[in-house]
Amino acid sequence: MADVDQVERSGGPSMANVSLAALILLGTRFVQGFIFWGGASRRLFYDFHETAGVDQAVKLDFSAPGFVAAKLTHALPGSLWVQAPIEWTLRHPDLIVASVWLWTLAELAVGVGLMLGIATRASAFVSIWLNVALMFIFGWMGSTCLDEWTMAVSGVAMSSALFLAGAGAYSLDNRLFTGSGFAQKRPWSAWIFSGPVPDAVVRKLAVWLGVACIAFTVITYQILFGAVVSSLHSRVNFHRHNIAVTALKVASDGSAIFDAYVNAGPDTGAAYIVSAKLLDGSGDVLASWDGKTLAELPATAIRNAYPYEWASHFETQLIGFSGQTGAKATITLPPPPALKPSESGARVLLLESIDGTVWRGVGGAG
Repeated sequence: MADVDQVERSGGPSMANVSLAALILLGTRFVQGFIFWGGASRRLFYDFHETAGVDQAVKLDFSAPGFVAAKLTHALPGSLWVQAPIEWTLRHPDLIVASVWLWTLAELAVGVGLMLGIATRASAFVSIWLNVALMFIFGWMGSTCLDEWTMAVSGVAMSSALFLAGAGAYSLDNRLFTGSGFAQKRPWSAWIFSGPVPDAVVRKLAVWLGVACIAFTVITYQILFGAVVSSLHSRVNFHRHNIAVTALKVASDGSAIFDAYVNAGPDTGAAYIVSAKLLDGSGDVLASWDGKTLAELPATAIRNAYPYEWASHFETQLIGFSGQTGAKATITLPPPPALKPSESGARVLLLESIDGTVWRGVGGAG
């Protein structure tokens, strides 16, 4: 019995257990790595198109409709605590391009690192924070099974386990670094690659990371969807579109200018407005615009906040106009064919969607 206690205090069996854990997590390591590798490779190596005789990756071409930053404008309405930085980034094209490339290269490095088991603990550590960032930006989205939230919490838990266990026997870390003279002279390198780390530290980190994963899961679920200490409800609805109508100003001729923002709804579709009505404070209809009139709005009447080809936009359709999730614009409606006089200074603008939903904005007569 004394011999067993002495061996356990030496840390030998615990490191063997860590090596076994790394072996058990071999599939997990590859899957987590492949997820990031897949994201990066789809932009870097696939889906090319020809521009001026040169092949360019569609998802990394700022001028292409498929530019990957389109996802940022879709995600903006429901992002957690990072809306201001995202909006600021979206207003600076050079910063958008730099951010996309930085994220892509980080995904590529983490993906390769985890799949091959090289710089495994460093890759897993970065993977944790990439998944946290994914939660903050995209966690509210997912029209079927809370897709983005599920991916993010799973990624944090998987990456935490990989950070603790390292890569194990089937890895480049094991072949190139573990047990090498470099590793023996630099014990800290085990936290970058793999290999033995102090047993007491592993135990403490396992507890702290476990608690962090549990808290991250429960807290984000409550904030985004409720159903922990409240009823199930989405913080931002990802099933139905909503348009916030603000800053309404109505001129004496009945023309109306307002700000519109699609601040909820699935990113796979758009809100379609097929008619608009102007009311006074008592609810009497003063003017209206039908779908044909709205469809004929000139380009100058819709000033999108993000004018890039790939961004979420308000735009005219065959009947009326539409706005994708995340679209922001200042829209001007022309003077109506007929305008009913009203002594009330209050004005209400109603936008009616193709499915009968009505969005309302309040303003005043100019």
